[in-house]
Amino acid sequence: MASNGNLSIPIVDLSPFTSGEAGGDLESRKRAAAADLAEKLQVNGSVGIIGHGVPVVLLQEAFRMVKTLFNLPYEDKMKAPHPDGTVPHRGYSGLGREQGAAKTALETDDEIEKDAYTSASDYKESYEIGSEENRIQYNIWLPEDVFPGFRHFTIELFWTLNKTTNAILDALIMSLNLSEQEANSVRALHTGHDNQLRLLHYPSISGEMLAKEKDIGRLGAHTDWSTFTLLFQDTHGGLEFHDRQTDEFAPATPKEGVVYMNIGDMFQRISNGFYPSARHRVVISGKAKGEATPARYSIPYFLVPQPDGVIEPQPSLVVAHGKQVYKPVTFNSYSEEMFRATQVRE
Repeated sequence: MASNGNLSIPIVDLSPFTSGEAGGDLESRKRAAAADLAEKLQVNGSVGIIGHGVPVVLLQEAFRMVKTLFNLPYEDKMKAPHPDGTVPHRGYSGLGREQGAAKTALETDDEIEKDAYTSASDYKESYEIGSEENRIQYNIWLPEDVFPGFRHFTIELFWTLNKTTNAILDALIMSLNLSEQEANSVRALHTGHDNQLRLLHYPSISGEMLAKEKDIGRLGAHTDWSTFTLLFQDTHGGLEFHDRQTDEFAPATPKEGVVYMNIGDMFQRISNGFYPSARHRVVISGKAKGEATPARYSIPYFLVPQPDGVIEPQPSLVVAHGKQVYKPVTFNSYSEEMFRATQVRE
């Protein structure tokens, strides 16, 4: 599936949910924003969000910290190694440890397409961070003398982004016209303590390496298995979302003040399919010209439900749809299957 520069990702203003403002017309502004969100997000499960409420200075410092992290010597980064296995999904992972598109291969019966999705590991390195109060998915930290201030700052960033995801979740709930009981049930699944902050580095790739390595890739096409994801990126771009109507990919062009958001598998189930889980990928810019690609940094933040919470379509949406599209699952059982599919064993 090719990229199509003529396609674009729709933009939604969610400031009525994030600004903290009051006023007599706030409810009507929220409902207007929620209706706009429903109209644009139901198409492909992806939108750009302005008015997201994350301070610019915080994001600037976050990207400075990310670059410093990945510029550390490999030996230092490996002082906080991600373990082999699903628990905890925390710490540092080196290049070639994941195959994001392998999950997509599980979802197709086409053998040629399946081979394409499993042929290459993702050329990136990552660092995963969660709540300090999560005793199962516990954090794996670099020693303080290796990167002073890293732990303190990323915990602050984690909870700031959680506040933003809670506001967006409220917008999604309103957009679906859920009952108060259903809304409370969905909110109860998301305490924040199971969320995941991911720091990513896609190293520069030389023209020579691109010419030699047929199957090298940034991040293959996949859907996230969380509730939804916020995707902050630097100016180099490369993020693309699948357009279901054309079967092509649309660039999520970096824009000042815009964070891209995509629905994940869990909210696709909660919404009974009203919002589709968005297939997306990160492509290599300059590959066609044989040029070296610049390094790319991004910061995804995943809203994640409680591991043993039951994820199922909300009753009012089943009635509206006329059938229940998805069976109940727990996030724990679902994510374990997906994790096994996407990890490259050494």
